[in-house]
Amino acid sequence: MGAELSPRAARATPGSADICLIASTPLVDVLAHLDREGVPVESGPVSRTGAMGPMSSIYLRDPDGNLIEVSNYP
Repeated sequence: MGAELSPRAARATPGSADICLIASTPLVDVLAHLDREGVPVESGPVSRTGAMGPMSSIYLRDPDGNLIEVSNYP
């Protein structure tokens, strides 16, 4: 916060983003990688519904506290 590039959010606040990434890598492999790197997983795998239908997701936080969802469609 305080070093944003333009264009930027109207009110940049650490931890206010919620980003979903669709991965082609199976979540079991993503989880193994995160574990090796010492990245804590907040939740998942859990079943969700995305823009293209049912999917599986895991949730973690980036260093600013933003919620990152990594998902796979079947």
